[in-house]
Amino acid sequence: MKLRQNARELVLLNVEGLGLLLGEVRYNRQTETVIFALEKSSFFDLYFPCTVVYDQQKGPVVHPHVLSALTTSSIRIQRSRVSCFVLERDLHSSLVEQYHQLLDMVVMRQGGGEVKEDDPGPDRPRPGGNRVVPLIPKKEKDGEK
Repeated sequence: MKLRQNARELVLLNVEGLGLLLGEVRYNRQTETVIFALEKSSFFDLYFPCTVVYDQQKGPVVHPHVLSALTTSSIRIQRSRVSCFVLERDLHSSLVEQYHQLLDMVVMRQGGGEVKEDDPGPDRPRPGGNRVVPLIPKKEKDGEK
């Protein structure tokens, strides 16, 4: 049985060579925490990476990173390249609000409709196809015909 990423948290990261990135880190709630995903894993995925810059008039401003235009899912970051991170509960509310507004605009533009809060992420089972496999032995099936 494959474990699925069923939890997500917004994280601000300082990544060597990329600068300040704001994005979602997804992890499996049954086997790990967001701290484990960021500190102990060799690699982790960052969904919809955005750049955070400081504007003299507006303060901190969130913009989609060029990498978010080049991928449809996530970017994989090597843990040793991260010098620091800030979890969602410690982020300024304006950053969180800007990020969610950008995410909503991108989802609407791609025709995806509304963002679902209960969406477990890219590893969720795809609709269609029968996942129930009958356990009736072949001989019994042939005998019924």
